Amino acid sequence: MKDLPLEGEADIRGADSNARARLARDLSYVESSAGERVAFTRSEKRVLKVLAGQPNRLLTRDQILDAITGQGSDKSARNIDFLINRLRRKLSDDARAPRYIATRYGEGYVWIGRGLDIDADHASAYLIVGPVRGLDNLDGCRELGEAFASDLCAALRAELPPEQRAILAPDCPPPSEFTGDGPTLAIEPTFFEERGAANCVVVAREFRTGRILAIRRIAVPDDGRIGAIRIATETASALLDETWRTMATQTEAGLPLPVLLQMASAQPEPDRGTQADDDQRLHKLEALHQNRIIATWRESEARLTSLRKASPDDPGLKILYATHVHSKYITFGYTLLQKGIDDRARDEDNIESLVFAALPHVQSQPEYAITAAKLLHFVQRGHFELARGLAEEAYSASVSAAGSLAMIGQLRAFAGEIESAVRCIDQSLNLVERGSKAHLYSLTLKMQALLAAGDFARLKEVKRELYGISAAAMVFYEPVFTNPQKLSFRARAVMRMMSRDKGAAMLTQFNYVSARLFREPDHRSNAILPLLTLFTRRFGKAALPDEVAAAHPALLGHLA
Repeated sequence: MKDLPLEGEADIRGADSNARARLARDLSYVESSAGERVAFTRSEKRVLKVLAGQPNRLLTRDQILDAITGQGSDKSARNIDFLINRLRRKLSDDARAPRYIATRYGEGYVWIGRGLDIDADHASAYLIVGPVRGLDNLDGCRELGEAFASDLCAALRAELPPEQRAILAPDCPPPSEFTGDGPTLAIEPTFFEERGAANCVVVAREFRTGRILAIRRIAVPDDGRIGAIRIATETASALLDETWRTMATQTEAGLPLPVLLQMASAQPEPDRGTQADDDQRLHKLEALHQNRIIATWRESEARLTSLRKASPDDPGLKILYATHVHSKYITFGYTLLQKGIDDRARDEDNIESLVFAALPHVQSQPEYAITAAKLLHFVQRGHFELARGLAEEAYSASVSAAGSLAMIGQLRAFAGEIESAVRCIDQSLNLVERGSKAHLYSLTLKMQALLAAGDFARLKEVKRELYGISAAAMVFYEPVFTNPQKLSFRARAVMRMMSRDKGAAMLTQFNYVSARLFREPDHRSNAILPLLTLFTRRFGKAALPDEVAAAHPALLGHLA
């Protein structure tokens, strides 16, 4: 595919290690050390890929022929000799003193140069556009298809964060040829001609598993570049929106919807740090994590807005959007409150309205119903019995064990059933991968339940497990989950570095998203006591937010 833009070149070296040429990533040409380029034909590219992909291995003519034409081909194996001779000429190789291709007379050929690895750019990319299929179907408008594949890649690249690279790889090898995980997504265009017009089916897949995430069929316009670029841009946006939704709702994976929303993001995951890191590095990593959370939320906002515009009555999207609105207070609520942004009343109206509109349609879908129950409990508008009944019914019908166990555990903790809650969350932890977002989510819910119970012995063990996975989390979690009778050094250090405004915002946030949701008064008090103790010792009771002081009058007397 010589007309497609290349994403760089790779060095190849001969057996003497000094002979060097530059080979196009798609094997379309070789460039000599003097800068001269020589193109390969399609057949030459196939032979080159077969030989160089298996260095130092003898391949018979029949084996090479089968690899490039399919087993049982009636083409002559002698054709391979002609192809090898042409390759040698283009590689400036000498059959009598070979640097790349050695002949084993009477047997076959061996690649003796350095092996061609999968392009490192391919392996490290987030998204690959390729393989590109069917260009030969377009006859006289092949260039139209090639240009569209390039435009599509450019449009996808513009939609993604700069750190998540999208590259064009027209001859992308299959996942089995990659070491490690390889890219996350593959966008595969397939072209064909229908009534004289170029058509394209574009499939978005999980690269490693091949699972289809989104699919689009389009007619490629031939009325100029502006039309083609517009269609490529629309196609890229639609594919990424649908891919995001598929990934955010794959409840068959056994994960709660709030976790899936986070996992669907294209934002790169920052380093979680280790307990050997100094405080400065951990604070930096935590700041990067918070930036990633906000970028993820904004990405979700854009995807959901686009999807809801296309399908405004979709009940599943209503639940997803309500979950999304709730998540901003869980993940970065203190940032908003510190800036004076307080849309809680409006957002609660929105959450309640969305859930009630969707509930008749999603009640039979346990993963959505249990999420709806959590959201109704969150708004605290007299829906406790409805939410509790809905959650238990959904839990009894759910086949998403890990996700439903975690969420019913949290709701039982809010209801005052701490031991039942911890048992559910422990079972969820047994079902998820250590170090995954689902694992961290369930650990956080367990810590929340144990804090409400005042069980600091067990809480200490859970914190040790979580910090062993994400040391940076200590900066955020330790002030919230420390023992108020034995405030940890790190909790006190974090509070000393905190401004009064930030401390007040964090108190307001954790009262809002956690303490107020517990039905038992003692549990409500326990859930806020560590952070409240740290704050009042640092800034005094007079600095407490009115909202928090009014919610916990008994605690203020205790702190005095």
